[in-house]
Amino acid sequence: MKLREIIKEIPDDDWLEIIEQSSINYRSFIGRAPKKYIVGEVLDYEALYIGEVKKNKNYQNHRFLVEDKFIEHSGR
Repeated sequence: MKLREIIKEIPDDDWLEIIEQSSINYRSFIGRAPKKYIVGEVLDYEALYIGEVKKNKNYQNHRFLVEDKFIEHSGR
């Protein structure tokens, strides 16, 4: 399922932490920001794993492991 679909119900002020599964043994930290600032092609990445939600005083942090399916099929 695409990240865009999974995060629909998450409040805009909650934070998303996004990590990309680049290969079998390698992961890249894409970033951490409030949901309202997460835009662009990363929203079309496939979500491989949804981590547990960490709660802070004013917001929640949602963790996602994603994969860019375009890279897998294009041979880059």
